[in-house]
Amino acid sequence: MAQSLEGHNFDGVNTYFESPLPDGSGWMSGGGGGMGNIGYLARLNADSSLRWVAVMFCSNPFVSVQYEGMRATFTNDWGNLLVLDLMTPALG
Repeated sequence: MAQSLEGHNFDGVNTYFESPLPDGSGWMSGGGGGMGNIGYLARLNADSSLRWVAVMFCSNPFVSVQYEGMRATFTNDWGNLLVLDLMTPALG
């Protein structure tokens, strides 16, 4: 994960969760880095190769995920929620 984020000019990455997707197609990973304001979410394939990564510079670290089917609710360390439908083409 750290190599994927180097292009965003930070090298300290803390992973708070790696969770298998309900359909078995891969994993979601989340965490943060930097000075506490940076959060990331990454979708990994079943073989743990990177599918996509989203780096957010004002989100704070993401610390957990809950699933309802392929709809994922991510929580950051302030208790804010981000809901994503992982079946949408852009996130699939």
